[in-house]
Amino acid sequence: MAMVSVLLALTGARAGAGDSLASLRYLVGTWQCTYDTGKMRATYTATFDYDMSGNWIRERDSWKGGGEDLGMLTYDPKNGVWTSVVLEPDRTTTLFRAGGDNPNHLVYRSIYPNASMTDVFDRVSAASYTLHFTQMAGGKTTKSTDTCLKT
Repeated sequence: MAMVSVLLALTGARAGAGDSLASLRYLVGTWQCTYDTGKMRATYTATFDYDMSGNWIRERDSWKGGGEDLGMLTYDPKNGVWTSVVLEPDRTTTLFRAGGDNPNHLVYRSIYPNASMTDVFDRVSAASYTLHFTQMAGGKTTKSTDTCLKT
């Protein structure tokens, strides 16, 4: 019995139909995205897949010139909290949290390395989503919008 408990703890429970993470299943696949700051516009590819026994969704972004970053997101149904971790090639990490169980509109706020960032995820349709990012730093506000379409 102890071994079964250890195995269950190690493998984790896959996100089930009633789990809000399962409602993001439509993200799995490849998306073409446009990043727009008003002064600069760039395109990138976002690829989503389940990871870690289906308990996290992994996002790998890549763009021309060989750039890339990695994101991991999950939902904690016990506490009603979404967590998103962004990993950059320069070894920096940003940790975001969002409350609520509505996966169609998530307001992520950074908690590490500081609380200066907000990233709002909005599902437009099964084949489109947007991100509205805001950061306060050095007395300045930086804003950007990402628009992504499934390919």
